[in-house]
Amino acid sequence: MANKVVQETFSGHAQPKMSTLVRLCAAAWLVPGLGHLLLGRKWRGLILFATIVVMFLMGIAMQGEFFSTSSGSYLQTLGYFGELGVGVAMPAASFFGYAGGAPLFICADYGTAYLVAAGMLNVLAILDVYDIAMGRKP
Repeated sequence: MANKVVQETFSGHAQPKMSTLVRLCAAAWLVPGLGHLLLGRKWRGLILFATIVVMFLMGIAMQGEFFSTSSGSYLQTLGYFGELGVGVAMPAASFFGYAGGAPLFICADYGTAYLVAAGMLNVLAILDVYDIAMGRKP
């Protein structure tokens, strides 16, 4: 699919259109692994999807905390954007009633770490999609 939507530059290298890059990166952010799937990397997309979703679900099972931007703390804000990197899963969990963890639960800190790590892994997957689409990575 990526080969159909490229345009030639003056140097002769295939360069994807900006709209294609934006769509691929947005798809990779919303659903982990979808960007790789659209590029034809089925196994890599499936592995990333399974890994990120399992990490996110384990974070919820351990009652990890959802950070917010209203606390005024820079670390809380960074944690919020780290968790938001997982895409549509965080707003979906909030929509279905998950309000965050119980601070006195013994595994809550580990759950929070899993939630942030899942988001950061998805950010790395988005950068990987970008590099593959640009032709920087085989």
